[in-house]
Amino acid sequence: MNQQIAIIDLGSNTARLVALSYEPNSCYKLEDELREVVRLSKGMGEAKIIRAEASKRGLDTLAAFSSYCQATNIDKIHATATSAVRDAVNGASFLAMAKNKYGIELDVISGEKEAYYGSLAIANSLNVQDALVLDLGGGSMQLSYLKNRKFKKGQSWPLGAVRTTDKFFNKGKIKKSELKALIDEVNIAIKEFLETVPKGLPFVAIGGTVRNLANIVKKRAGYPIDIVHNYVLKLSDLHDLTEELASLTVAERKKVVGLNADRADIIVAGAIVIREIMRAYGQKELIISGQGIREGLFYTYLFPKNGHLVKDLREFSVQNLAKRYHDFPKHNEHVRFLALELFEQLKPLHGYGKFEKEILSYAAVVHDIGMAINYYNHHKRGQFMIMSVALPGFSHREQAMISLLVRFHRKGKPTALGLAKLLKNDDMERVAKLAALLRLAEYLERSKAQRVEGLRCHIDKNYLQIEVLATKDVSIEIKEGLIHADLLAQAYGLEVEIVLGQ
Repeated sequence: MNQQIAIIDLGSNTARLVALSYEPNSCYKLEDELREVVRLSKGMGEAKIIRAEASKRGLDTLAAFSSYCQATNIDKIHATATSAVRDAVNGASFLAMAKNKYGIELDVISGEKEAYYGSLAIANSLNVQDALVLDLGGGSMQLSYLKNRKFKKGQSWPLGAVRTTDKFFNKGKIKKSELKALIDEVNIAIKEFLETVPKGLPFVAIGGTVRNLANIVKKRAGYPIDIVHNYVLKLSDLHDLTEELASLTVAERKKVVGLNADRADIIVAGAIVIREIMRAYGQKELIISGQGIREGLFYTYLFPKNGHLVKDLREFSVQNLAKRYHDFPKHNEHVRFLALELFEQLKPLHGYGKFEKEILSYAAVVHDIGMAINYYNHHKRGQFMIMSVALPGFSHREQAMISLLVRFHRKGKPTALGLAKLLKNDDMERVAKLAALLRLAEYLERSKAQRVEGLRCHIDKNYLQIEVLATKDVSIEIKEGLIHADLLAQAYGLEVEIVLGQ
């Protein structure tokens, strides 16, 4: 990772800076993030004037961001402005002040370009080929049609959470007539666009408002992890929460567990917009994205060719995780090779297919990342590390399964470790059988020297013999394999023997 970049997104509600280190087409790491509430679009009204107080908030934030970049020796700054600056009659003056006073040249992107960057973030972070993408900000809302992971079309409307709050809601408790006016506005605005995209696409949502709504639902449901990226929010839950929030005053909303206090005044308008689009499109659930315009911009640097798309998202995701923490590719790849050899040859016993094979394969790549902290109990550290961050391209169920394989790749009897709500009923049986293969593969690579060249399995009714094929001394691998074949014996109900093959 030899380059550093700061992506600044001066939005209509919040301004964010993300600092990343990266090596093009190889790996990246999020180093830091700054966030400030600027409310640039607050009070703009029909005249579309950035008010003096809002301008000061925005410029003060840019000053702080500029100071941070100087202090941290950032190689490159890519700063953007969206709806508020784009639409404002005094936007040019704001841009000039940002450049002349603080040296930050803001790239004002169009509504369609904003939709494009959001779609690019989805294509490089969620395992979807086609999708309808909703990006709700403070000033505007974008809808995009993603086909074969490529942006096909997009449109922007002035339906952001701050702008719609200012336009439709007076101070105090929200009236039913105000709600109806906003609902009607949304449905009229989006009708024509939705008629031009296929029905039944996965529905993906971007933005702080939808993430905050999802966090409230997650907390109430006792969801076992904090990760919001790839969380599936049901329309029924969104509807109930929207109705509840609309019945409360701003002061009462600030007491709602999981709701950010700085969104309490705008959350209802945002929730209405999201809900009505879901209803109009006929989708009963949406996938939350933890990424957005900032990440979309960054991907143009990380993946400079091929349309800024990663070729194999899931493989890149686990490889990136390994490179960030404990990267020993020869060992990882050999453990993967041995684990998959066992998987293929023991198919008559487990009957698993592509899904399970991929989970095992990806777990092998990151099985040792806990070594970045400590050798002792690195299997526990690794499991914690995997469940502490979003794993792009993987559902929460898949991420949980990979983490459990990592946790039990050395020792112990597999248990759900508080992740049962993420799993299907028979997933722990899968985990046990796959962990047994990964554990044996790990110990057959005990010297980390890739001495075991292949395996040959012989299956009897109550008996399994594994021949180790090698031209070098593999006595330590066979010894360790025999000691740690207990989980394989238990999971498959067989006596296990490991011998040197000829």
